[in-house]
Amino acid sequence: MKRTTAAILALSSSLAFAGDKEKADALWKQGKKLMAEKKYADACEDFEQSMKLDPGIGTELNIGHCYEEWGKLARAFKSYKSALKMAKDASDSRADKIEGLVNQIDPSVPRLTMHVPKDADTSSVTIDGAAIADISQPILLDPGPHKVEYSTSTGGKKSKTIPIEKGGTYDANLLDLPIKAAQTADHVTSPPPPPPPPRHVAETSDPGKGYRIAAYAVGGAGIVAIGVSSYLTLSAKSSYNDALKKDCAGMTNMCNDAGLKATHDARHKANIATIVFSAGLAAVGGGVVLYLLAPHEAKATESTEESLYLVPSVSPDSAGLVFGGGF
Repeated sequence: MKRTTAAILALSSSLAFAGDKEKADALWKQGKKLMAEKKYADACEDFEQSMKLDPGIGTELNIGHCYEEWGKLARAFKSYKSALKMAKDASDSRADKIEGLVNQIDPSVPRLTMHVPKDADTSSVTIDGAAIADISQPILLDPGPHKVEYSTSTGGKKSKTIPIEKGGTYDANLLDLPIKAAQTADHVTSPPPPPPPPRHVAETSDPGKGYRIAAYAVGGAGIVAIGVSSYLTLSAKSSYNDALKKDCAGMTNMCNDAGLKATHDARHKANIATIVFSAGLAAVGGGVVLYLLAPHEAKATESTEESLYLVPSVSPDSAGLVFGGGF
């Protein structure tokens, strides 16, 4: 009776194993078909289910290849490492080839290193919702954004999203994690006081500057006026002499009508030259007086604007200097 029962159990176990193997083979074939269609999510899941029903080196390699094609490099690396261990344990001839796959994908797998202070509570740290077994070692991740979360000392949660690229090495600074040992007041460093606002330093100005500018302007205009008067004098004299020769027979009492007009205009021009010369001479003197009266080395309490002008004015009937402005 016992032998019959044992035989039945062995047969049932054999039939169940055969059923699992058939199902595993069907999932494996379906996974290969889906991967050829680039439906990696479904294909990798079928390979995983096949591996659970009938573990084997070939199925594990297909899992790794599926995840690698999908871009899940960390998951592919894990499957290749698992297949390598299985091959070495079984002394399988494919071990060297599998090791080549591991070495080939290794540099492409991103790695993330956590930085935390000593005695920090790291038990709450998760990446994409999964707890981290050993935060002191670099963590292998698939390329793409990953969410790091951790609890604060007040019971709340903080998080930061870290973008990860293929073949990159990244650091996550979690120095704001809650510290188990509370700090005392002796260790608290007050922030440095803010720098004082910049002081406004009053600028010193030269109050005599306006006087000197006016002196230069008036004196310069005077010199210009003297030059103009000299030109008018020479021109008037030349015109007068030409009129005497041409229309007056060289004598002042022998002028015809044209000579009378020409000599009259020349005398009028000479009179204007005299007025301009006098105004210029006065301007030069005024400039000297302004320069001598200019104050020196005093602090100005108010800003001033200098605007001065002096222009000779000459017309057919009059002549003079126009002076104006403020200082």
